[in-house]
Amino acid sequence: MREETGLTDIRLYVSNTFEQYYHPKSDFIYMAPVFVGFVGEEEQVKLNEEHSDYAWFTFKEALQQITVPGNDCVLSFIEKHFVKVKPYT
Repeated sequence: MREETGLTDIRLYVSNTFEQYYHPKSDFIYMAPVFVGFVGEEEQVKLNEEHSDYAWFTFKEALQQITVPGNDCVLSFIEKHFVKVKPYT
């Protein structure tokens, strides 16, 4: 996170869910664990040279941006277990 965004005040949690999809052209299943990060309100994003832009979305807005099937389930899981309830410490 620090390298990509310059953010340092972050609390990370493992979500116990995975992003996954099948890539038919390469014939493989992509699986990646999903982490949830809470960022301090005073933090300012400072992108490195690999990135040109970023955006913050509400869950409703993020759901409208999804292009990969299954990501809606991941976002709903995060909202249910990390936003609507206080995450474990």
